[in-house]
Amino acid sequence: MDGNYPPIPPFRTGVRGRCPRCGEGHMFDGFLTLKKSCEACGLDYSFADPADGPAFFVICFACVPSVFLGVWLEVQFHAEIWVHALVTLPSLLATCILPLRPIKGWLVASQFYFKAAEGRLVRSGEANTPAKPIGPQGQ
Repeated sequence: MDGNYPPIPPFRTGVRGRCPRCGEGHMFDGFLTLKKSCEACGLDYSFADPADGPAFFVICFACVPSVFLGVWLEVQFHAEIWVHALVTLPSLLATCILPLRPIKGWLVASQFYFKAAEGRLVRSGEANTPAKPIGPQGQ
């Protein structure tokens, strides 16, 4: 099932939760769980490991404005707890939960598009060229 697929920009497929190779199949099985493979082209998603990336981006860029909203409400108006429950809490939940899936999809699609892989050390004897020693004798 491995045909020639044109490269698709990661933002176009990832944010929509579509397969980064064909753009047709779904990437997620549930809210944040990746499927084993694409149902359309068979791409194995075992390469994907966004780790804590989605949470990092959500915390840094989406949650901060909601926290500032809550702090501003408290400092400016000395808001009652029910005001925070009606304004700040929904704002926090919306900015924390809603962007997780599109960001995770974008990161997985970026890993595929840029052929990101886990780094590995090349030991002497494994590569075609010998490793150059580090230190004064290697300069």
